[in-house]
Amino acid sequence: MQDLKFGYTFSHVYQPIVYMKNREVLGFEALIRSNRGNPEQLFERARQDNKLFDLDTQSVLGAVGQCNGILSTVRKSQLFVNIYPSTLLHPDFTSFLDLLLQQRTNHELDIVFEINEAIEEFDTWKELLDQDILKLLQKKAILIAFDDVGEGAISLKQLVDFEPDYIKLSKYFTSGLEHSRGKQKVIKMLADFCGEPSKLIVEGIENERQFEILEQLGVVYGQGYLFAKPQPLENLMFAKSIL
Repeated sequence: MQDLKFGYTFSHVYQPIVYMKNREVLGFEALIRSNRGNPEQLFERARQDNKLFDLDTQSVLGAVGQCNGILSTVRKSQLFVNIYPSTLLHPDFTSFLDLLLQQRTNHELDIVFEINEAIEEFDTWKELLDQDILKLLQKKAILIAFDDVGEGAISLKQLVDFEPDYIKLSKYFTSGLEHSRGKQKVIKMLADFCGEPSKLIVEGIENERQFEILEQLGVVYGQGYLFAKPQPLENLMFAKSIL
């Protein structure tokens, strides 16, 4: 557990993101856990206390610090960390980014910022996309993922204009996928759209039937309980692939 100055303690669990073709591990998403309830409650409390930037940045630094050591024997891996648009626009963000890159001692570890689409950040998203923050991240070799696409602030226009490295499709589209032609059509459309430079990751895969359908639809990357539940990173270092 890490303890922040304002009294929150937190740690991380991790969930693998895999290639659908052979289930080899592309990387891991860091998911925060805390003594202050679920992640949504934790970040809402931090927002109310005007500490969202502090919690957000400390969470990223904590996950990178942990992965520096545990993934040091892995030839190449990616760490997906959630971050709010308001954090990217904060006056101290550039200083934080410099500190983050200094603390990334494992240079085989690619950092991917999963930009959060919380409804409270809707207006902030507009400001973020109008500025050059994403170009700054690309210049610093930070990869970008648009998170929860399909339910939040991101439009198809923005997917085309900003070309994130990854598009993470909301779990909504995986839930009940087996019985919804509409969801299958949307996933097929995005799978056909993605390739270079943006790559599609479908979240929330829970069973083999969903896996089979997604593979048939051309989805390349997946994440979900079918592969592994969120857990300590040490528990996930047992194999190159998850069968």
